[in-house]
Formats: sequence, C-alpha cells, structure tokens
Amino acid sequence: MEFFDTHTHLPDDCTKEDAEKIILEAHDASVKSMLFAGTSLVDPATYLPLAASHADIYTSVGIHPEACSSFNESDALPRIREWLKSPRVVAIGEVGLDAHYTETSAEDQEMCLRAMLRLAAESNLPVVIHCREAFERCHAIIDECLPMDHPLHIHSFADGPRELDIWLKRNTCFSYNGMVTFKKAENIRETLRLVPLERLLLETDAPYLTPVPFRGQPNASKYIPLIAERIAQERNISIEEIADVTTQNARRFYRI
Repeated sequence: MEFFDTHTHLPDDCTKEDAEKIILEAHDASVKSMLFAGTSLVDPATYLPLAASHADIYTSVGIHPEACSSFNESDALPRIREWLKSPRVVAIGEVGLDAHYTETSAEDQEMCLRAMLRLAAESNLPVVIHCREAFERCHAIIDECLPMDHPLHIHSFADGPRELDIWLKRNTCFSYNGMVTFKKAENIRETLRLVPLERLLLETDAPYLTPVPFRGQPNASKYIPLIAERIAQERNISIEEIADVTTQNARRFYRI
C-alpha cells in the first residue's frame, strides 16, 4: 500500500532533524507522499527546501485566514509569485475564511482570500480551501473569483450534506483527517460516506487532530493508515482500495 498525506504542517518548533524524522516515520508507515500546506509568508523558507530535497514531498503557498491581519498585497504577491516558479509548489493555499476564531476580522480575511483566488486564476493552480463556520460567504467569494471548473481542495471537511452537494457542483475534492475517528464526530462520518470515491483525499492536518487512539498527542503523517482504516470501515471497502484510490486522486488533482 502507498498513502498520500495531502495536508500536513510541521510543528512551530520543528528542527531540520525533527522534520527528517517525521518524513522517515511516515515512509515507514507507507505514507510515501506528503504535501506541506503553507499558511503564511514564513512557511516557504522551511517547506521549499524540504520539498526540493525529497522527490515525494510537495508544498503549497498561501495565507491562512488567521494570518490575514498582517497581509499586504503589494508586498506579498510578488514574493508568492516567485515561490510559484518552483516545480515543488503545486497549489495555492491554504486560504479561506474562519468564523470560529475572531482575532482576524472578516473584512481582512475576505480581502486576503480574494487576492489569493486572483493569484490562483492567474497561475492556474489548484486551491486548498480552509472553510470553518463560514460556508455561505466562502462559497460566494469563490463563485465570484473562479470559474466552476477550477480545482478546489476543501481540506478537513466538516460541513453537512447540503454544503457537500453545493461544493460537488464544482471541481472539488474533499480530505478527511483524524476527526473521522472521534467518538462525537458522526456528522463528519455522515458526509464521508456520501463523498464520491473519486473526490476523496486523505490528510492529517498535523500536528493537530490526532486520530484515536493517540488523540492528545502531536499528530504526524505516520498516522494516515489509522485514518484510512476508519474511512475504509465507513465506506465498506478495503484499506488497500482506499490507499490506491486516494493516492491516485491526489496525484491527478495536484498534477503530479
């Protein structure tokens, strides 16, 4: 089996040696490919060299909603355009809206999201979307800025069947993480059972959302098989099929 963690991060205090250990442990667990999702203008300094030194490591570049308060378009966009020249950068993201945390204003988040979506249209790259408790506005802005066939990856999908149906009208994939193993996450397992298999991806969102039975400890890509196992149970298919299909989906979606 071969797995692809389509959305992971390194801990804030991660050293180069720690990062190499995370990658090695993931490989030992059959997680052969990983995408480190950018959240700020700081991340590329770590993720680009890491991706450049590993054939199966990729990254995205973007501004997370919680980092939008310091976003300056005239400063940020030229820097991001330079990073996009790297063949290891396969997407814009993660970008979007988050109404759960209020440290960053809705206005700043929306301004930043629009700028990132314009860049995605310009570069013709897939977009990794972070959408938390903000579906209506997030979807509306994407409708304004991108054509229906532009590839979107809704990471850590946690909305309901209605939102799933609306996103499915677009060229959208959905990734699920350790939350599928949480006792009180039946709402997430409900949509997991409804997502077309060809739209399904795996993620950890490490170092957060560690799956059971390691919940409470830092998450890492090595736990992807635990997530895949629960997804296989919910879909009533083998873990081997989940591994094969989701890896193929990721490579097709990210044009790898």
